[in-house]
Amino acid sequence: MSNFFQKPRNKAIFGIYLFFVCGSLITIPLNPDMGWGEKLFMICFNIISATIFAFIIYILLNKLMKHEDRKHPSDPARNGINQVIWMKYRKPLILFFYFGSLFAVCTAVFLMPMYTVAEKLVILLIAIVLITIACILAYKVTNKMLQK
Repeated sequence: MSNFFQKPRNKAIFGIYLFFVCGSLITIPLNPDMGWGEKLFMICFNIISATIFAFIIYILLNKLMKHEDRKHPSDPARNGINQVIWMKYRKPLILFFYFGSLFAVCTAVFLMPMYTVAEKLVILLIAIVLITIACILAYKVTNKMLQK
């Protein structure tokens, strides 16, 4: 376990994992609409899914970065996970976040029972425009920041 926390990427994965698990443990018991059986199931499901997700991310990042760790072991500027992943996978990452956020927004908007179809379409159009602008700006800012 001591070697695990030597790499900053492992610390980041562990921090995000703890944030998600702690958030689930705090918020799910406070939901008054669920019974205790449902709350217990949701807590277990969230912890198991967070563990599987963190393990998959850990495996993928360490496989992607193994070559870079050997190539530049002492140069932190060239060994940065952000630059390596951004150079190799910038377009798939941006497209993943773009389409993932579009899918999440579409699902959330279309499942709102209190609005008519026209109101849902207007809300969806505004959300799509905001998501598109945010992804374009994030791409440009990140690209400029990591190209230095």
